[in-house]
Amino acid sequence: ITGMTCDGCAAHVRKALEGVPGVREAQVSYPDATARVVLEGEVPMQRLIKAVVASGYGVHPRSDGASSTNDGQELHVAVIGSGGAAMACALKAVERGARVTLIERSTIGGTCVNVGCVPSKIMIRAAHIAHLRRESPFDNGIQAVAPTIQRTALLAQQQARVDELRHAKYEGILDGNPAITVLRGEARFKDGRSVVVHLNDGGERVVMFDRCLVATGASPAVPPIPGLKD
Repeated sequence: ITGMTCDGCAAHVRKALEGVPGVREAQVSYPDATARVVLEGEVPMQRLIKAVVASGYGVHPRSDGASSTNDGQELHVAVIGSGGAAMACALKAVERGARVTLIERSTIGGTCVNVGCVPSKIMIRAAHIAHLRRESPFDNGIQAVAPTIQRTALLAQQQARVDELRHAKYEGILDGNPAITVLRGEARFKDGRSVVVHLNDGGERVVMFDRCLVATGASPAVPPIPGLKD
């Protein structure tokens, strides 16, 4: 177990492991940085790893007391953000055998699906349809009629499509991947190997990592062009 700094951390890890169905007992040693579990039946290693990672610590699995090697250790990647770049990194890292902790303080999916490409293109398409109903190259043969715009209904349709795509391309994929742990909160670096996550539901969690990707996107800037702000 990596990331423990005191006996209290060991107790925290023990509680997390004993909360996994099928774990009868867990023994965690802070001085030795180890955890041993007694199981009732078969419990997937990944489920144990996920429980420890969710409690804010790292894991290098061993089997039957054998020493783990560099080749046998799972790389733990922390990803801050949940947009396109963050998802691409998380999925590729898992594909290559790593564990991932993805940290998002707001809405899963980033700019494109939530407030950028998807909602804007829906409204641009709606505006195009409205324009064609009002005016088109075939007006001599097709009577043009000015449409009634029901903005509330358009916005509801737009948001429903955004929600659908966010679940299909982001939330559903994350929920269905046991190698990815999602933490809802704001991350700040503690040092070169860990971040402190201030959880949205309250409290803090320290996440240890081998690699970290900051994929938080950017903020728009207004260029200093006279009159543009107005």
